[in-house]
Amino acid sequence: MKTCQYTDLHYIPAGKTREETRKTVIVAGTYKIECCPFPRVDEELEYICKMAKQWIKSWRNPFATASWIHLVLVRCHPFEDGNGRIVRLLASIPLINHGYPPISVGLAQRADYYAAINKAYEGDHNALIECMLQGMKETIASVQSL
Repeated sequence: MKTCQYTDLHYIPAGKTREETRKTVIVAGTYKIECCPFPRVDEELEYICKMAKQWIKSWRNPFATASWIHLVLVRCHPFEDGNGRIVRLLASIPLINHGYPPISVGLAQRADYYAAINKAYEGDHNALIECMLQGMKETIASVQSL
């Protein structure tokens, strides 16, 4: 990951949040995804962890849980690099705990995936869950073809 590097003669260890590295991030492409401003990243992460501890254990729908985890972490975007991988890994935990494969997003799905994140941010998680399901189907088909 890029966050573990030397820049301007100082070392930035992996795992340092954008609040510490003071970097602004905007995910741009076909769809722009606005992220938490760097001065609020640590506060936002603390809030996400607090809410997760309160609610996740009582949620019975692993897809709804995965969608919520995915949305709040991708919007926080706590690190300079590697956020997508970390978000998909953490959001996969409730799915794996219920016997489903982890989240996988193929390159052909990227535009739909970013649009789905924005729709989830507006309150409609259906497209994001559909992206998760489509990625699972493609991964399962790929593994079965081996």
